[in-house]
Amino acid sequence: MYARIALGNVRKSFRDFAVFFLTLAFGVCVFYAFGSITDQAAVIQMAEDQRRMVQALADILSGLSAFVVVILGFLVVYANRFLIRRRKREFGIYLTLGMDIRHVSWIVVIETLVVGVVALGVGLLLGLALSQVMMYVTAGLFEATIKGFVFAFSPSACLSTVACFAGIFLVTLFFNVTTVSRYRLIDLINADKTSEKVRLRSLPLSVVLFLASLVLVGVAYKVLLEHGMMEEGPYFTIATGLVTVGTLLFFFSISGFALRALQASPRAYLSGLNMFVMRQLNSRINTAWLSISLVCAMLFLAICGVCTGFSVATGMNESLRVGTVYDMSLISYPMGMAVMEAAPHEEGPAAADGYDAIARLRADIPNYDDLFRDAVQVNQYTYDAAGNPLVDTTVEELFANTDFTGNATVQTMMQGNTAQRLTVVPVSEYNTLAQMAGEKTVELAAGECLLWNDLSSLDELWDSVTAQNPEVEVGGQTLRFAEEPLVHLLFSDTAAGGTVSGALVVPDDMVPAGAGPSVTAVNLMYAGDRTEVEPAAVAAIEEAYGDIMGQGSTLDAWPVWTATTAQNLLDQSSGTTVVVTYLAIYIGVVLLVCCATVLALQQLSEAADNVGRYRVLSELGAEKRMIDHALLAQIGVYFLFPLVVAVAHAAVALSVVNDIVALLTGFQIGTALVGTVAFVVALYGGYFLVTYLTSRSMLARG
Repeated sequence: MYARIALGNVRKSFRDFAVFFLTLAFGVCVFYAFGSITDQAAVIQMAEDQRRMVQALADILSGLSAFVVVILGFLVVYANRFLIRRRKREFGIYLTLGMDIRHVSWIVVIETLVVGVVALGVGLLLGLALSQVMMYVTAGLFEATIKGFVFAFSPSACLSTVACFAGIFLVTLFFNVTTVSRYRLIDLINADKTSEKVRLRSLPLSVVLFLASLVLVGVAYKVLLEHGMMEEGPYFTIATGLVTVGTLLFFFSISGFALRALQASPRAYLSGLNMFVMRQLNSRINTAWLSISLVCAMLFLAICGVCTGFSVATGMNESLRVGTVYDMSLISYPMGMAVMEAAPHEEGPAAADGYDAIARLRADIPNYDDLFRDAVQVNQYTYDAAGNPLVDTTVEELFANTDFTGNATVQTMMQGNTAQRLTVVPVSEYNTLAQMAGEKTVELAAGECLLWNDLSSLDELWDSVTAQNPEVEVGGQTLRFAEEPLVHLLFSDTAAGGTVSGALVVPDDMVPAGAGPSVTAVNLMYAGDRTEVEPAAVAAIEEAYGDIMGQGSTLDAWPVWTATTAQNLLDQSSGTTVVVTYLAIYIGVVLLVCCATVLALQQLSEAADNVGRYRVLSELGAEKRMIDHALLAQIGVYFLFPLVVAVAHAAVALSVVNDIVALLTGFQIGTALVGTVAFVVALYGGYFLVTYLTSRSMLARG
């Protein structure tokens, strides 16, 4: 009999269980899909390095899943708290009719198990479908292939999902039984007469606090935009503190301010059920301002996390596409790593004029001509043979003489690199490299020079420098920048979007005899397909110079090389892209579900408490359409406030993050921001719709 009652309750009141069911099913779906990443990758044809990256991702996700289980467990318990509160009067009637408290608890146990098992089954099916989609997405991110149609099922992920959520169900059952067993009959019968305590009653004070909150948030925005996140000093801490206090005050006072503002227009205030809606919002938001503030903070973190994750991943891919022009790049610092800041010391044959690194490679690699079809050596010089700087003007002096109004992130970044000296590159070496890369060569008129910058994010800075400092001293001679002063040819393969910023391309005779290069790059092109030739090329290079793909050559013979290859960079990037993207989605989805669930349950609880009030409105003659509109407005505003504030905070924070991402990758995050907001609105809006429909059903039955 009790099982029949429980099943009947679930069938008749399924809308009451909707948020609980949706949260469980969505949690199971996400938990299984991300837990099965290793088995998804097993059917994808990928390199060994990529498989290691997938395993690292799986290890990270397994650790993160413990946190996710705790969060979802909290949400399930929170959802059940609403269900229990919603049905206090029903339980009181059961007891009044003679049912024992143990039997009431048993009904609750059966209901929870039924909804939980169905949600688990539906969630696993959805997770299985999502995992198939993720499998092809993973293959696309790794640029790998899947032969034919495959269906990947992960028994381990399924078992761990069932085990984790079974544990959550047991905790929920214990909570439900304990809660119901502690209720007294009089408390259950009078449950709908309990009211919330209003924290702030003074409407004028609400207005003052609201305006103060706007001032605090505005000052925080100004500090963050002017100083960024990287500038030394307490600026970022100050901005964080101000926006936190401002947000708390905003939600503490917004309901009173909105009520006061609407009362200033009697026509609007008395129109329809606006007066009732505003009083309801004032009462509810005034008592739940802290939880709404926390929801706003979680939404902010979700938007920023997902957007930044997508942006970094996409930016890395974009920067690698433009940063892997050559098949292999060998880099050495013949005069020592400190040569950019201090006087050089002689070390090996690089101190002699005209060192030919390519000839050295030919001599050390027997099958050089079978592996490489072309190679270009480019040298950057900082000092002459006597140790005197070739460029008298330092980077610090150039920046001091430049009025640059660009973003704070670039200014801060460059302030930390002012000790670096300008280097010079012979124009013939630049043109030889340009020819190999298929780019346009340059010509220098008498007394002209160019500024080499392959970091596109710094173009604006160097444009200002060259415009405001049109001349520079090189080797005791004055050179002027050409009409188009910047050149952007890639100096060497890199994952950072560029490797040279501030080198001067000068006539060959400006490099004095006997000068040793501070940086030497040898860029090579394979004699065949990159994927086929690279293993043999890397093996030949490492046989001659040691582990140059790692810490540098280990042989005593000079030079000490480090190497990068385009294929290796692309493989590493694809793995990093998958890790960053999946972590951003996983964390973002969990935070969004937390936010939406908390707001949904609060509003459902509010609707359950207000059944009597809406019944009175109906008895006073209010049409159903007006009541539905009032309910929609109340729930809509409650959901909209934290989202709007979170989006505003995220827009300002991401504008600063955008500067950092653009500086590192040359990629703007605008596209990712639009996609992230659309994703947030879709998921958030789904919970809003379920909340509204469930609340309307409650009022209709009440």
